[in-house]
Amino acid sequence: DLAAHVARRLDCLAEDAPALMLALSGGRDSVVLLELLRPLCAVRGIRLAAAHVHHGLSSHADAWAAFCEALCRRHAIALATVRVRVERSASTSIEAAARDARYRALASMARDAGIATVVLAQHADDQAETVLLQLVRGAGPRGLAAMPERRIADGVTWLRPLLAIPRAAIDAYAAAHSTAFVDDDSNASRRFRRNALRQDVIPAIREI
Repeated sequence: DLAAHVARRLDCLAEDAPALMLALSGGRDSVVLLELLRPLCAVRGIRLAAAHVHHGLSSHADAWAAFCEALCRRHAIALATVRVRVERSASTSIEAAARDARYRALASMARDAGIATVVLAQHADDQAETVLLQLVRGAGPRGLAAMPERRIADGVTWLRPLLAIPRAAIDAYAAAHSTAFVDDDSNASRRFRRNALRQDVIPAIREI
């Protein structure tokens, strides 16, 4: 049960934690997590806010921001949105640059709102892809440890309550609850290493 799993993950927070800020992209994973957090936060008396980072890298970025605004308005959830400039360089991939800009923006929005915990929607498949990417890069033990479920950095606590949940379980939840979300068309592009691993390498590993 996804709701029970997320509830147990929230138990690691201090009992007096007054608020959470969810990183809301508008994609399936973050929207499902929003649906799971809403009743849990209401029961626990936790104020739930959301943050959307507009990277400006897709022609659909404005529509994704509008989707998040409408979703949060419908559920009376405060939403902070910020546009970031993704600095490109020969030594840094666009994926890494966008990720760094996103985390900086999320930490800043949380601090500005006086919220100590940012909730992220990465799941077990994301974790597996991250480990493989780090392996390909020749990372050492620290890199191969990949994403922690809970980490304190940049003045906030980062919490990933879905990190042990497979993508298939989130897909099933979204289908069962007719969850509306946006789909980033760049996820199908093999020019990004993570997508190539997701589409070509991981299915082969699963088959083995």
